Amino acid sequence: MGKSIKLLAMDLGASSGRVMLGSYDGEHIAVEEIHRFPNQPVQLQGHLYWDVLRLFHEMKQGIRKAVKLQGSITSLSVDTWGVDYGFIDRGGQLLYSPHHYRDQRTEASAAALEALLPKEEQFRLTGNQSARINSVYQLYADLQASPWIRETADKMLMMPDLFHYLFSGAAYAEQTIWSTGGLLTADSAQPSVEVLNRLGLPAELIPALVPAGTVIGTLLPALQEELGTGPLKVIAGASHDTASAVASIPYRSGQDAAFISCGTWSLVGMESEQPVITDQARAFGFTNEACFGGTSRLLKNTTGLWILQESQRGWAEAGEPVSHQEAVELARSSIRSGYAVPIIDPNDDLFSTPGDMPGRIAAYCARTRQPVPQSKAEIILTILSSLAASYAKTLRELEQLTGRNIRIIHMVGGGIQNELLCQLTADAAGTEVAAGPVEASAIGNIAVQLAALGEVEVPGIRELVAHSYAFTRYYPAS
Repeated sequence: MGKSIKLLAMDLGASSGRVMLGSYDGEHIAVEEIHRFPNQPVQLQGHLYWDVLRLFHEMKQGIRKAVKLQGSITSLSVDTWGVDYGFIDRGGQLLYSPHHYRDQRTEASAAALEALLPKEEQFRLTGNQSARINSVYQLYADLQASPWIRETADKMLMMPDLFHYLFSGAAYAEQTIWSTGGLLTADSAQPSVEVLNRLGLPAELIPALVPAGTVIGTLLPALQEELGTGPLKVIAGASHDTASAVASIPYRSGQDAAFISCGTWSLVGMESEQPVITDQARAFGFTNEACFGGTSRLLKNTTGLWILQESQRGWAEAGEPVSHQEAVELARSSIRSGYAVPIIDPNDDLFSTPGDMPGRIAAYCARTRQPVPQSKAEIILTILSSLAASYAKTLRELEQLTGRNIRIIHMVGGGIQNELLCQLTADAAGTEVAAGPVEASAIGNIAVQLAALGEVEVPGIRELVAHSYAFTRYYPAS
């Protein structure tokens, strides 16, 4: 019998979570979904919280299913969205459910924070764009409104760190997830003493920092008994979901490559040896976050398929549903008809909230004196072409910031199932697009675990992914 290692990736997004079973036979890795569950925040007394105990319960159900299906599991690791956290008290208990990043409590104290630490200083010190959802804004607001936290809390744990703690009892701060929050130095190597001192934030709340791919402990004995497992290892992997996705991208050595992690929202960026904290990078809206392996991610958050998905929701409510494949075919029919495509700015505030997207597109086109799309087919092609144009603009900004000529774009995530978007991106950027894998975050999570276990050399995990998955290539239209 050959090698057969089974691992679990707990991949949590802002609306749903999944437990993914990873398999490694010494040459290939594969992932399959074992358990999926909703992630629904809870409103309570004017505040918005994550239902963290329900999420933990659902992850345990996933472990049970995996053990029943496969028997022995070697390890697990959790990746989630960024910036949110919970507090552990001196007795090791969760103080209260973590706030959701859309909770409005930061509004009351944001001006005071920015008086002490202006936005441009936040970028210079941490490499992060200032945003009121950032951990630094949330922590400042919590300590202003509830000063008792200083005396009661022992540690502040970002969401993946919190789940790793609940599984293992070990409290650590993994670098890729902490690099999202505005509390670390720009190279993500340590907490920013200047940020903490200026804002009066207690450094002792931050646990010991560890790099992505650190075995931090084993599953607690009580959980081993409850779930029927052995002492599987708990690994702080590339705990930010984008860091996991980027870890799965099969860059070739020396290649000038960019990435687009594409879904409801998109992240467009490039790996760099050092963070880029120039005035131009800040003006363009880029941020710097940590990668597995010690590099940095220079990236920008941008709108993805949200506008199309919201349009589809509206059409479905009107009794005229349009499937994803139907949307692509409708858009292609508009191309064949020679439709003159208007271009909207997908990042305009007009498109940032739920509502009548076709109506908003019409209003935008009228305001900018462009032809107004009249049919579903024209609306869909307008959206996809505009996304591609937005990606291309961001890629050109990356080239300006880094002085590098991007020769290939790696697109990953669920959005790459829209083949037309991939082709339009190649056309707009004038650059080859390599699309895949779809399950980038889960695959990267598993790959980093294998590196942490010593099963794969760190430089080899991308070759492993490339050897395990097929990629679709799109070339610019001549």
